[in-house]
Amino acid sequence: MAKFQRQINFIQCLGYITACLVGSAFAAEQEKLDNGTDPTRVSNTFVARFEHIALRNGFDSNILRLRYTKPVGERKNYILSLEIPVSSVDVLGNRHYDLGDVVLGLTHVFGLTREGGYVLKGELALDTADRRELGTGKNVFKGTFVRAWFHPDGSIFAPAFVQENSFSGESNRAGVNRTTMDFYYVPKMADPRNLVTFDPNIVHDWEAKQTYGGLAVTFGRVLGSKAFGGNQIVSIKPSVFVGGDRTGKWGVEVAYKLIGF
Repeated sequence: MAKFQRQINFIQCLGYITACLVGSAFAAEQEKLDNGTDPTRVSNTFVARFEHIALRNGFDSNILRLRYTKPVGERKNYILSLEIPVSSVDVLGNRHYDLGDVVLGLTHVFGLTREGGYVLKGELALDTADRRELGTGKNVFKGTFVRAWFHPDGSIFAPAFVQENSFSGESNRAGVNRTTMDFYYVPKMADPRNLVTFDPNIVHDWEAKQTYGGLAVTFGRVLGSKAFGGNQIVSIKPSVFVGGDRTGKWGVEVAYKLIGF
């Protein structure tokens, strides 16, 4: 009986060691993939993005967005974010850069397994724009739900449902009521320092009764040197708009991201 009990104890110990090794391997795999493309990753990040959009009728939009995110909570599965946009939109003849609508956000990552996870995000765009054309003239709440799948080949598919609604602001400005379906896909790259993402989307503006789509493709590279202990990532993201109701024709964004510092 004692010998049988020792065998059971040995099997339990072996199972515990195996579980620890599998967990460690999974954690190491996740750490290796931390290049900013996984929507379920929770890290300190700073992002500077400059986006140029060729609007319809010959107008242009240029926006520099500075964004900082910080994990909070006992399990670090909540993320606070702050985004400050500095914008120039020439639809009214003024090309100067001024403050746009500042965005505050709270994100919750949950249900995370080897197969995938969930992301729930709430953002509040405040009516802080210095000029009429640089913001909506409204305070807008934006809710996002993401379901991420981690495929065995190392790719990620993370479709998102996004709903934006205004609730206060200037009474003479149009309300905001917009739904977006986003189909985010990240293929596995042979060199983990390289990254590519595909981001097709469909947008319906309920206020304007318009529907249009778009596609953005990001090409990025993790730099060899770290800064403040975090990974440095540079990227470029060309985009196109499609549909008769589209708000723009094409765009391009260049970005610098510091992650995990």
